Amino acid sequence: MTPDQIAARDRQLIGSWWRRFLQSVPGQIIANLPVYNVPNEMKLQPDSRVLEIGCGAGSRLLVFDQRLKLQVSAAGVEPSPRLAARASRAFVTGARPLTAVLADPAALPFDSGVFDIAICDDLLRFLDVRGAQAILREAARVLRPGALLLAWDLAPPDGLFAWWQRLWLRRYGGRIASEQSLMSLAERSGFDYTLEARLRPFLWPPVPRASFIAGTLPPGWRREGEQLIPPPAEAGENPEPGT
Repeated sequence: MTPDQIAARDRQLIGSWWRRFLQSVPGQIIANLPVYNVPNEMKLQPDSRVLEIGCGAGSRLLVFDQRLKLQVSAAGVEPSPRLAARASRAFVTGARPLTAVLADPAALPFDSGVFDIAICDDLLRFLDVRGAQAILREAARVLRPGALLLAWDLAPPDGLFAWWQRLWLRRYGGRIASEQSLMSLAERSGFDYTLEARLRPFLWPPVPRASFIAGTLPPGWRREGEQLIPPPAEAGENPEPGT
């Protein structure tokens, strides 16, 4: 990410006392209610190797840890030095196996195929198409075969209350992309398939989110249209991708 993109991220996420509060654990639970249910819905386990791309102040990983009592280290990558420092302090205070990494999300400092799940939230809008694609490619690279990415960000105005959403989005800069365009971009960036995540409700800001799941197929699996087909010799025996 460029310095200008990181500065815009700082302004949007910690530019006022209210936005700084929203980066705390209570703030995330109040504003982003789906975060609390992600561990169950994504079938995370205490030994899941979790990566959050754009971890902010670390509050979402702390929520996941509260739900799961993680037994292995989870990593949060954050391009903003200010946010990464806040996340690191929060993880040290909590004395939990969580690590904050100051790094460019388009060049993740991890080996290929080491994570069981990746989360990418409130990050893609700060980048142009090329930058967002670079991050999605890196996410696909560091996930093991069969693993999943869950991503969400602000969605474009739509429906009966589009005028209301437009008013709120004026306070948030960046590239506001639709769910379908983000899913298409993920499939051009190394993921084998995508699904709508339909996360809701998000209370702050009071606008819809574009949310999707992107998956990588285990060895031998293939995609035919909307169907995921296991290897013929193992049909009925293999677990579903992502489990």
